[in-house]
Amino acid sequence: MRLRSTERSEQPGAIFIAAGPGDKPEMNAAGPIQVDPLVVAVSDPEDRLAVQARDIQSTLAALRLADGRAPSSIAVLTVGAVDEAAILTANVAVSAALSGLRTLLVDMKQSDFVQHRLLGQAPVTPTDPEDDLHAFIRPASIPRLSLLAAASDSRGLADMMADFDLCLVDASHVEDLALAAAGAEVAILAVSRDATTTADLKSTINKLSMLGMPLIGTVMIV
Repeated sequence: MRLRSTERSEQPGAIFIAAGPGDKPEMNAAGPIQVDPLVVAVSDPEDRLAVQARDIQSTLAALRLADGRAPSSIAVLTVGAVDEAAILTANVAVSAALSGLRTLLVDMKQSDFVQHRLLGQAPVTPTDPEDDLHAFIRPASIPRLSLLAAASDSRGLADMMADFDLCLVDASHVEDLALAAAGAEVAILAVSRDATTTADLKSTINKLSMLGMPLIGTVMIV
């Protein structure tokens, strides 16, 4: 899986909306949706990636920390699967929104705001560290999905989470692990069967432990 296109492309027809997390989507009529074809959760809910995204989304939605709380934000990190992790993150976010969850997808400038490009949106970034991030949240064309373009990192998310059921931070293109994990409460790690080495994976897990970032799971991308 490679990020082949970042231009807007019109996906007319239908949006597939599930009644709840994990349910099989049903087709509801809708107008054209401006997303990249790689966001298959919109147009083809039976695609292997869409099914994987729904499974991950259901797991994340049910996730609870040791104190019983849902995590305020989840960073998607990667070892050896940069483009693939970004595409997977977009599909998980769309799956969550279409299942009925109010979902915030945080996009990072290190990827040149790949999530905005995949979802056909124009990023609007804060110019001052003191800016209120609420003012920079923009609705996507997918119901219940919002986007936030982070100027440098994802700090300050906890203050916004009362408005959302799930927050995903796409840190797939952030090389500095401390920066990638900044602002998120927990992390998931996307790895490639063909490109991720055991040594690199162990090193990343050790660094996350040193940073005090709980790793809640890994996702194999094939």
